[in-house]
Amino acid sequence: MSEENIEIVRRANSAFNSGDDNVLVEVYAPDAELRDLANAPDQASVVKGRVAIQEARDLWTSAFDEFRADVTEYTDAGDAVICAARWYGRGKGSGMSIDVNQFDLYVLRGGHIVSATLGFRSKEEALKAAGLQE
Repeated sequence: MSEENIEIVRRANSAFNSGDDNVLVEVYAPDAELRDLANAPDQASVVKGRVAIQEARDLWTSAFDEFRADVTEYTDAGDAVICAARWYGRGKGSGMSIDVNQFDLYVLRGGHIVSATLGFRSKEEALKAAGLQE
């Protein structure tokens, strides 16, 4: 199941970067939860449900040019996948750049992502959140 989970998270990342809502609906459970540990003050740190996840993505992409997350490593963690990700973009109005390396944790059940927590500072933090130690 672990390789299947990694493939689901790969598809989710690709859909996020391309804006493909059809794939996001396929890979996220209807009641999935997205938690952003580094959320902007004017955005919710937790959203629930596919529509709310799409809306959060739309808020992020509308504020930035070239906003994306490039995953450099996928780690199988049983029912979870940990991604080493580089998030970057340039603010549309401000021109301010972001370039952040972080670890994101996706928990899967029944072939769907049931929760995503974005913004761990280290792989160890993400493993601990998944109930594992490296």
